[in-house]
Amino acid sequence: MSLRKYGWLFVTTLLLGGLGGVLVAFIFDLDKLLEGSAGNFFVGTLMYLLYGMTISIVAQMGFFAYMTINYFAKTIFKTPSMWKSVQVFFILFVFFDMIYLRYTSLGEGKGIGPYFIEPILLLIVALATAYGKVKLTNRTAWIPTMFFMFVVTSLEWIPALKEDNVHATLSMLVPLLFCNVWQVMHLHRLVKRES
Repeated sequence: MSLRKYGWLFVTTLLLGGLGGVLVAFIFDLDKLLEGSAGNFFVGTLMYLLYGMTISIVAQMGFFAYMTINYFAKTIFKTPSMWKSVQVFFILFVFFDMIYLRYTSLGEGKGIGPYFIEPILLLIVALATAYGKVKLTNRTAWIPTMFFMFVVTSLEWIPALKEDNVHATLSMLVPLLFCNVWQVMHLHRLVKRES
């Protein structure tokens, strides 16, 4: 990947994260933004824009951490199927942990049912993204895309998952998903060798 291509990915991901932050503001806090003056609206929107851009930096760090891990894993494991099996194991392990760990730390007498919502929502997005990636590239992209979208996004999402607050979890998830879907769907175009 050339420096120019990386710069394009960095800037577009940063802008998408900001857009995700503004979308969160309009969904959850539009009434607060409209309460005061026009200055209050613009400053509040700017704060959500900057928040989304900050989340995009987290998403980009996660993306390049995954790329590094993927590179080394392909050299460590003897066959590609072994590395794919490890990724499937981690997808299942993280799915279980997202439910169990949140329930044990935040449940306090509540039922376990509500703690299935976040992992199932993220799994649906990961499946849709993997399906789109396979359509754009080939079927070998299915498991790596699932792993990145589910496991890496879950790790990036941990600060919000520690709270039992829908606003906190979604305000971090929306920019993360905007950025991670964007990055994984454009990776094959950026690393393609030019003839």
